[in-house]
Amino acid sequence: MAGKPPRLTLRIASLTAVVLLCAGGAILWFVNQQATAQAESQAATRAQFLTTVLLEAELTPRDFANSVQARRRHELDRLFRRAVQEEGVVRVNLITPNRLITYSTDPAAIGGLSHQSRSEVTAVLRGDGARQISWVSIGGRRLKVLQTSLPVRPSRTSRPIGVFELYQDYARVASHAKKTLYPVAGFLLLAILVLCAALVPILRRVTAAVEERNRRLVEQAVKLERSLASAHEARSEAEAARKAMAQQNKRLRELDRLKDEFLSLVSHELRTPLTSIRGYLELVLEEEGGELSADQRRFLDAVQRNSGRLLRLVGDLLFVAQADAGRLSLEQGKVDIAALVAECVEAAQPAARDKAIGLSLLASPVPALVGDRGRLAQVLDNLISNALKFTPDGGSVSVRTSSDGEHVAVEVTDTGIGIALDDRPRLFERFFRSTAAAEQAIPGTGLGLAIVKAIVEAHRGRITVSSTEGYGTTFRVELPLAARTKPIETMDIAA
Repeated sequence: MAGKPPRLTLRIASLTAVVLLCAGGAILWFVNQQATAQAESQAATRAQFLTTVLLEAELTPRDFANSVQARRRHELDRLFRRAVQEEGVVRVNLITPNRLITYSTDPAAIGGLSHQSRSEVTAVLRGDGARQISWVSIGGRRLKVLQTSLPVRPSRTSRPIGVFELYQDYARVASHAKKTLYPVAGFLLLAILVLCAALVPILRRVTAAVEERNRRLVEQAVKLERSLASAHEARSEAEAARKAMAQQNKRLRELDRLKDEFLSLVSHELRTPLTSIRGYLELVLEEEGGELSADQRRFLDAVQRNSGRLLRLVGDLLFVAQADAGRLSLEQGKVDIAALVAECVEAAQPAARDKAIGLSLLASPVPALVGDRGRLAQVLDNLISNALKFTPDGGSVSVRTSSDGEHVAVEVTDTGIGIALDDRPRLFERFFRSTAAAEQAIPGTGLGLAIVKAIVEAHRGRITVSSTEGYGTTFRVELPLAARTKPIETMDIAA
């Protein structure tokens, strides 16, 4: 048993590996979907190029009047063989506005009607074309194809004379997407292996300590049972048992404390492998390992953004765990709240400009207060970023400061989607997300407002919210000018 890892380590490591694999699978699925859609779009673009550049000069209105004769069919056969021999095309049809197939690379189809309805043909003639994925029988076997239908015009300004229908082998189209998918899959697998390898030693150390304490606790419990069994023999033995029980309770409280520290330590230690992953990712993006294609750079940028989000999430979880344990401390000092608000607004201006949101500061002179400047900046950053996130492009966000002589108030008002009345009682709960945020797939963890409330209440302040659904929301933070908190041991809390 000495050389085997604790069972708790295996459980946590296995659960973490499953979560990471699921996350990696989701990322690969998304990358594959995007790459496949791009490959389909490129194939359709090549078909458009074929009709506009290569075929418009060769096709005539007579080709769309009636079924082409044998001589003309041979000419078109040579034309299409030359034009599409490198494009993976398995069939070409020329279709009249009345759905008649006047020419096809499949001679049996000439003179028949297209499987497309009249309304679909009309829609193609009125627009720039259409594409879809379908199954067709070619040479006695069923093939999955990308079907592209494009209007044919004698010139770019004239009306369409018919429809050019192109069937491309979908397997060849999809092969372009796989060229992008494989490097991303390899990098994700490497990142997961590195993270798991870094996590297991940490878990082994922590869980080994817990297992050792549990073993000692069991041994002491056995001794206590023996003492209680002989307690009736003498009062002295009963007193000894009482002392042993008191010691046992002390050790139980110590074990409970270790459990809390274990949770905090796991969250804290996750930051180290995440930081390592982001470091190697930056080296890859800086092309230290070789030149990247545009697609690879775009996909790796997505990985970098998501690893940053994961790092922030670990920090938020650690902060909430410390707050729940009553171990949140404030580094108190004199805070110029007006200057702090101005700095936070200035820091958020780039994000506001990206969404064309007007971010304004309406600051009235307010007295300085006693508080933790870093934590108060975290409150303002969370409220302003929330307002920008839930405000549509082109909206506005304003930040105001005021004072009544005893309190300093900061209001953050937006013209966003608002908060439903049923959601407001749970707004500051951990991991709670409003109905509107879930329906519109607005990203978030549901921890931001819980962190804001914990910091504000640690300053003996309060936070309130008023909102009109569909028109906007206002968060108001009120802080006493002489904020004081119960002295608590100062701790390094990442958030």
